[in-house]
Amino acid sequence: MRRFGQVNRDRVWYKVSRAILLCCLAAGIAAQAQTLTTLTSFSGTTSYSPCALIRGNDGNFYGASGGTAPNLDALFNIFQITPAGTVTYVVYGAVSFQATSLLQGSDGSFYGTSKDGGNTNGMIFKATPGKALVVSHQFVGTDGASPVGGMVQATDGNFYGTTAAGGNGATAANFYIGPGVIFRTTPSGSFSVIYMFSGSDGYSPNGNLIQATDGNLYGTTESGGEGCNASAAYMPSGCGTVFRISTAGTLTTLHLFIAAVDGSAPLTGLVQAADGNLYGTTSAGGPNGYGTVFRITTAGAFTTLHSFTGTDGAVPNGATPMVQATDGNFYGTTYGQGKHGKTGQPNQGTIFKMTPSGTLTTLYSFCAQTNCADGAYPNSLVQGSDGNFYGTTAEGGANGAGTVFELSLVSPTLPTIATTGGVLNGASFQPGIAANSWFSIIGTNLAPQTDNWNNSIVDGNLPEGLDGVKVSVGGQPAYIAYISSTQINGIAPNVVAASLPVTVTTPSGVSSAVTTDLAQFQPAFFAWGNYAVATKLDYSYAVKNGTFPSLTTTPAQPGQVIVLWGTGFGPTTPSAPPGAVTPSTDIYSTANPVTITVGGISATVLGAALTPGFAGLYQVAIQVPSLSNGDYPVVASVGGVQSPATTLLTVQQ
Repeated sequence: MRRFGQVNRDRVWYKVSRAILLCCLAAGIAAQAQTLTTLTSFSGTTSYSPCALIRGNDGNFYGASGGTAPNLDALFNIFQITPAGTVTYVVYGAVSFQATSLLQGSDGSFYGTSKDGGNTNGMIFKATPGKALVVSHQFVGTDGASPVGGMVQATDGNFYGTTAAGGNGATAANFYIGPGVIFRTTPSGSFSVIYMFSGSDGYSPNGNLIQATDGNLYGTTESGGEGCNASAAYMPSGCGTVFRISTAGTLTTLHLFIAAVDGSAPLTGLVQAADGNLYGTTSAGGPNGYGTVFRITTAGAFTTLHSFTGTDGAVPNGATPMVQATDGNFYGTTYGQGKHGKTGQPNQGTIFKMTPSGTLTTLYSFCAQTNCADGAYPNSLVQGSDGNFYGTTAEGGANGAGTVFELSLVSPTLPTIATTGGVLNGASFQPGIAANSWFSIIGTNLAPQTDNWNNSIVDGNLPEGLDGVKVSVGGQPAYIAYISSTQINGIAPNVVAASLPVTVTTPSGVSSAVTTDLAQFQPAFFAWGNYAVATKLDYSYAVKNGTFPSLTTTPAQPGQVIVLWGTGFGPTTPSAPPGAVTPSTDIYSTANPVTITVGGISATVLGAALTPGFAGLYQVAIQVPSLSNGDYPVVASVGGVQSPATTLLTVQQ
């Protein structure tokens, strides 16, 4: 069997995937009454003051918290919490620090910073799921100090972040005099400073960096920039900036804040919205002095959208920026004010929603329960795959040591698989599925959002779930490639042929089971409309002209060798590893002979095998029989089972 080049197979697979991964629009979340649920209260001894909550690739949430047990030196936990509230702690002993940021890298490991870990200057760490923690860099002052903002993994695979101090003018003994730096670190820990602030271009970058769609990095500085007016004597060095920097280190100041006009001290970083603009908050200043929400274009055009009044919150300075949710609105937290409080500690923060045009609604004011049992001082917020919001509070809860909460905006709706035509072959869309081959599930409420496995295949292993969505076939997990509210595509597990129950699990619950027939063989060709996905040996498309707009194509010719692409052709020799992409170290030919007819005429089959580097994708090379011009049914037979005769191949002399 001829092996095909990776570049060309990628091009073909893109077209095949278009046929398999049918795109659907994500449904918006309707505004409903909000219900806040405390998922866990931290103990104050083994854990306290959670922050930096993120949503992991597995649909669970991860964050950082302080802790003291089982080792007094273990001052750092990474905790996992499920949407249902089950908490698991990973305690890193022998390392004394508390994280200030956390993100999950493309390799599945957690990366973050500590403003005072390892030494007084702070450090960068990598924590693997296997409980190993590596300190990849310790700041010494001259290369930065006190990294409190979150890092971002850019498209080049490297991590970029900031330090709030150090750099220009700093020494190891006196590092806090520096205005901060922007740094780059590779996944292996190679560190470099790409920019040092001077003060006039910004001072103390505290917020998260983001990479925008133009490839540049964007962020804010708490002060500096010399933009304050004379009345801002408390910030004589400037009220802060918004900046853009290339990954090569070229920095441009986009905006200088003026406290009484548009705010000061932006602390949480920025978010790029669907409209391409950047949105952020200032923790102080504005017409009312309580902070603002703003919008800025990547070219620097600035608009103040909202100025907090105190009753609707104040000091939006959480550890994470605002979130643009699936309904298009922005959600965030304020650290102070609101409607509730306790004696001596009034006004302990809010959750707000803001439309892109600037209409702000307070969704929840903390400390509404006795002794702030619902939490106080919210410091992070993230949207879950179920559409609800999850976050942390630095204080409050049953023990006063902080909480993880859920703010419910939608009523749970269980997924439903269509009872007729609900479980189908992923190529022919005929009822039934085959082991280790593509399937499609049709139904309603199958997923809270649209997603695919592009960023979830790790070391060649296929994911058993996306965003909390899983499929079970006969009690065994399937491998999920695409999810939407109405369709799921994936690879069936390696189970024996039988009538088996199929269920879909989402964060909202488990569907009723639908029984389907799982066969060892169920051959089918992927198709563009009614025509088989077929390529020539030069990887051009063997399809009639006009099939693709603006692309000239030519059909297959009699005697020409072409490749057909399909699924369901059964076991291979040697056996391909289940749940993984097909290795390129061997040829995984079908264990049973494959025959092909075109228009009822037998075609010479040159070989049939799985495609290296992909999953469940078979390639069958044939020599087209001698036929006159026309469209002919192309039918495969393997293991006594035939593919549907409705798939056509155009032959033209």
